[in-house]
Amino acid sequence: MNRTYRALAGGFAAALLAVSLGGCGDSQQSWIGKKYHKVGYNTFQASQPPRTVASAINRKFKSIDRVDDLARYGSGGGVFLRYPKMVVGVTPYGRGSRITLDKPSGGYNRYYSHVGHRWSAPGSGGWNKHGIASFRGGGPGSGK
Repeated sequence: MNRTYRALAGGFAAALLAVSLGGCGDSQQSWIGKKYHKVGYNTFQASQPPRTVASAINRKFKSIDRVDDLARYGSGGGVFLRYPKMVVGVTPYGRGSRITLDKPSGGYNRYYSHVGHRWSAPGSGGWNKHGIASFRGGGPGSGK
């Protein structure tokens, strides 16, 4: 009996450790919040140009997809990073950049003129790791 309790306690301790260590990584939002100056709700400023900022974010958190239309639109363009549960927009702002963080549907709608030709609309749960909508809806005939 004593051996059984020790095994259970050891398993429980290992599971607890794995869960606690799994939560140690920064999310995109918290990392961006620590690195850049907050200027509004989910909006930040950086002194570096958009491509530099977007590259730093993408190095830290590999995006599913990236759209860079600065060459095409100049100061009206930006770099847009797509994650399963977030869209990060990095646009020119003076000599630096403005960074916005949106949920998938909000970011897709906000930056549709930049990303609509390349990204599909997100599902209710965002996008999956392959970049496609994670929910296709229900209704008659679904799942056939």
